[in-house]
Amino acid sequence: MTEQHYRIRIKQGEVEIEVEGDKEFVEKHIRELRGEMSKTVKESPLKEEVSTLETLKDVAQLEKLSLTEFYKQKRPSGHNETVLVFAYWLTKKESKEEFKPKDILSCYDEVRVPKPKNIHQHMIELASGKRAYLTKGSKKGFYRLTLTGEEFVEKELPRKSE
Repeated sequence: MTEQHYRIRIKQGEVEIEVEGDKEFVEKHIRELRGEMSKTVKESPLKEEVSTLETLKDVAQLEKLSLTEFYKQKRPSGHNETVLVFAYWLTKKESKEEFKPKDILSCYDEVRVPKPKNIHQHMIELASGKRAYLTKGSKKGFYRLTLTGEEFVEKELPRKSE
C-alpha cells in the first residue's frame, strides 16, 4: 500500500509557502507557517482560496500509466508543453528532482514524437520569465520542475476547449 502524502500551499501577495508530507506533519506545520507569513506580509488577511489538504491522487494514477499513455492523455501542444509533460513525468514518476535536456530527449524517443531542433532553447525559455515552469538545477545543465510547471501540467492540460 502506498503512503498518502498531503500538500498545502498558501499564497499571499508575492509570498508563497508549500508544505508536503504526511497528514500529521502538514497539519502541525501549517499553523506555524500561517503565523510566520502574516508577520512577513502585511497585506490582506490570508484568503481561504488556500489549497486544503489534498492527497496526491495524480501521482497514484500516474503509477498505472506508461509515458506514452500519459503523453496522449495530456495532449501537449508544441515543444514547450511537451517538455513540461516530460519534466513532470521525470519528476513524479521517475523521482528525478533534477533532469538534463538529454533526459527530456529520451522521453521524446520513448513516445516516438519528433524532437525539437534545439531542446536547450525550449528549456531556457521555460526557465525564464515571470511564470517560470522550470528552474535551473543545482549543477550546470540541470533543471527542476517548478510548482507553476506542476500546476500547469496537472490543471491546464489537456485544455478544456479541446
